[in-house]
Amino acid sequence: MPRVRKGAVQIRFEILEYLYYKREPQLRTYIWRRATSLSYDDFLKHLSYLKEKGLIEETDDGFCKLTEEGRRIYDELRRILPSIL
Repeated sequence: MPRVRKGAVQIRFEILEYLYYKREPQLRTYIWRRATSLSYDDFLKHLSYLKEKGLIEETDDGFCKLTEEGRRIYDELRRILPSIL
């Protein structure tokens, strides 16, 4: 069975979801391995996008966590996605 390519929205949602349920800050490389099946370069592009939007914060030592806005957006996506899928 061929692999289905995920879109940017689904990938970003999965990153947000992973961090939503992991309350403690997570290492960037750990998120990459646990939440995605992307190449590291592709993962960094999505992570950068989420940081630019203010949904994720990253420390100098590579730990990431959701911001309050990230939590709000995740909750909103969980609420509306089932109605449009």
